[in-house]
Amino acid sequence: MTDREKLEQFVNEYCQLSHSTIANILELNEDQLLDYAERREYIVNEMKAYRSLITGEMKIKINELIIEERAIVERMLEIKNEASEWLEKRGSIKSQQIAYQQSYSASSAFIDYRK
Repeated sequence: MTDREKLEQFVNEYCQLSHSTIANILELNEDQLLDYAERREYIVNEMKAYRSLITGEMKIKINELIIEERAIVERMLEIKNEASEWLEKRGSIKSQQIAYQQSYSASSAFIDYRK
Protein backbone atom coordinates (compact mmCIF):
# COMPACT_ATOMS: atom_id res chain seq x y z
CA MET A 1 0.00 0.00 0.00
CA THR A 2 1.42 3.37 -1.00
CA ASP A 3 1.59 6.36 1.31
CA ARG A 4 -1.10 8.09 -0.70
CA GLU A 5 -3.43 5.11 -0.33
CA LYS A 6 -2.77 5.05 3.43
CA LEU A 7 -3.62 8.74 3.64
CA GLU A 8 -6.82 8.22 1.65
CA GLN A 9 -7.71 5.35 3.97
CA PHE A 10 -7.23 7.59 7.03
CA VAL A 11 -9.31 10.38 5.48
CA ASN A 12 -12.11 7.93 4.66
CA GLU A 13 -11.94 6.41 8.14
CA TYR A 14 -12.12 9.89 9.66
CA CYS A 15 -15.09 10.75 7.44
CA GLN A 16 -16.93 7.56 8.37
CA LEU A 17 -16.22 8.02 12.09
CA SER A 18 -17.42 11.61 12.03
CA HIS A 19 -20.60 10.88 10.08
CA SER A 20 -21.59 7.89 12.20
CA THR A 21 -21.03 9.91 15.38
CA ILE A 22 -23.09 12.84 14.11
CA ALA A 23 -25.88 10.51 12.99
CA ASN A 24 -26.15 8.99 16.48
CA ILE A 25 -25.20 12.06 18.52
CA LEU A 26 -28.33 12.10 20.70
CA GLU A 27 -27.99 8.43 21.68
CA LEU A 28 -24.29 8.58 22.58
CA ASN A 29 -23.23 8.80 26.20
CA GLU A 30 -20.08 10.42 27.54
CA ASP A 31 -18.03 7.22 27.30
CA GLN A 32 -18.93 6.76 23.65
CA LEU A 33 -18.06 10.38 22.91
CA LEU A 34 -14.74 9.87 24.68
CA ASP A 35 -14.09 6.84 22.46
CA TYR A 36 -14.89 8.99 19.43
CA ALA A 37 -12.45 11.70 20.56
CA GLU A 38 -9.67 9.18 21.17
CA ARG A 39 -10.22 7.46 17.82
CA ARG A 40 -10.31 10.82 16.02
CA GLU A 41 -7.08 11.89 17.72
CA TYR A 42 -5.39 8.66 16.64
CA ILE A 43 -6.47 9.12 13.01
CA VAL A 44 -5.37 12.77 12.93
CA ASN A 45 -1.98 11.90 14.42
CA GLU A 46 -1.48 9.16 11.83
CA MET A 47 -2.40 11.58 9.04
CA LYS A 48 0.28 14.05 10.15
CA ALA A 49 2.98 11.76 8.77
CA TYR A 50 1.45 12.17 5.30
CA ARG A 51 0.81 15.92 5.52
CA SER A 52 2.80 16.64 2.36
CA LEU A 53 0.59 14.29 0.31
CA ILE A 54 -2.73 15.95 1.17
CA THR A 55 -4.52 17.17 -1.92
CA GLY A 56 -6.79 20.18 -2.23
CA GLU A 57 -9.80 17.87 -2.44
CA MET A 58 -8.79 16.17 0.81
CA LYS A 59 -8.33 19.55 2.51
CA ILE A 60 -11.84 20.58 1.49
CA LYS A 61 -13.28 17.28 2.75
CA ILE A 62 -11.45 17.61 6.09
CA ASN A 63 -12.55 21.23 6.52
CA GLU A 64 -16.17 20.23 5.86
CA LEU A 65 -15.87 17.50 8.49
CA ILE A 66 -14.49 19.95 11.02
CA ILE A 67 -17.46 22.26 10.42
CA GLU A 68 -19.91 19.35 10.74
CA GLU A 69 -18.24 18.27 13.98
CA ARG A 70 -19.51 21.40 15.71
CA ALA A 71 -22.62 19.35 16.54
CA ILE A 72 -20.42 16.87 18.39
CA VAL A 73 -18.66 19.63 20.32
CA GLU A 74 -22.01 21.16 21.26
CA ARG A 75 -23.24 17.78 22.56
CA MET A 76 -20.04 17.37 24.58
CA LEU A 77 -20.59 20.81 26.11
CA GLU A 78 -24.20 19.89 26.98
CA ILE A 79 -22.99 16.77 28.79
CA LYS A 80 -20.32 18.79 30.59
CA ASN A 81 -22.90 21.35 31.73
CA GLU A 82 -25.28 18.61 32.89
CA ALA A 83 -22.49 17.03 34.93
CA SER A 84 -21.56 20.40 36.40
CA GLU A 85 -25.15 21.08 37.43
CA TRP A 86 -25.42 17.60 38.95
CA LEU A 87 -22.25 18.13 40.99
CA GLU A 88 -23.51 21.51 42.15
CA LYS A 89 -26.85 20.04 43.25
CA ARG A 90 -25.07 17.15 44.94
CA GLY A 91 -22.93 19.59 46.89
CA SER A 92 -25.93 21.54 48.14
CA ILE A 93 -27.79 18.34 49.04
CA LYS A 94 -24.74 17.07 50.89
CA SER A 95 -24.49 20.26 52.96
CA GLN A 96 -28.19 19.95 53.85
CA GLN A 97 -27.70 16.34 54.88
CA ILE A 98 -24.74 17.26 57.05
CA ALA A 99 -26.87 19.83 58.86
CA TYR A 100 -29.48 17.17 59.68
CA GLN A 101 -26.99 14.41 60.52
CA GLN A 102 -24.85 16.27 63.01
CA SER A 103 -24.32 14.53 66.30
CA TYR A 104 -26.46 15.90 69.08
CA SER A 105 -25.95 15.30 72.74
CA ALA A 106 -27.92 12.45 74.24
CA SER A 107 -29.94 14.77 76.45
CA SER A 108 -31.12 17.02 73.63
CA ALA A 109 -34.16 16.58 71.45
CA PHE A 110 -34.58 17.56 67.83
CA ILE A 111 -38.06 18.00 66.45
CA ASP A 112 -38.59 18.78 62.79
CA TYR A 113 -42.04 20.08 61.94
CA ARG A 114 -42.60 19.71 58.23
CA LYS A 115 -45.64 21.02 56.47
